[in-house]
Amino acid sequence: MRLLTVISVLVILTSCGDAVKVDYRTGEHKPEDVRKMAYEFNAAMIAKDTAKLSTLLHDKLSYGHSNGWIETKEEQKANLYNGTITYHSVEQPELKVIMNGDIATVRGNGIFDVDYKEHEHLLFDLNVMQTWVYEDGRWQMLNRQSAVNKKE
Repeated sequence: MRLLTVISVLVILTSCGDAVKVDYRTGEHKPEDVRKMAYEFNAAMIAKDTAKLSTLLHDKLSYGHSNGWIETKEEQKANLYNGTITYHSVEQPELKVIMNGDIATVRGNGIFDVDYKEHEHLLFDLNVMQTWVYEDGRWQMLNRQSAVNKKE
């Protein structure tokens, strides 16, 4: 009976130890780290820094614009250089980050100042949601979708 009690206690403690490891792993990612990546992404878009974008964007990126246009990782980088789109500024003063292990959702409003096809200057007031995943030792944007904020 005593042996059974000892074994039961060891099983419970071992199980709790694994739970602590899982909680620790989940807790090792901080919202401010993902928020920093989102701001670095904005800066890389403005600078047309495709080397930086290569590390920030997931290979399976789906980047949705407010008009329904969707770009892949390679299309997005190419469109920065071929004149399809130029980002002059992105103002997103507050980004909310929700963490779930190796996945993070970033949401925020912003003003996007862009040129489309080198001749159409546009200013967008957008609500943007991004999904970031932690893979290969770094945060990568997997999805992004924007919608125009309604004027009231």
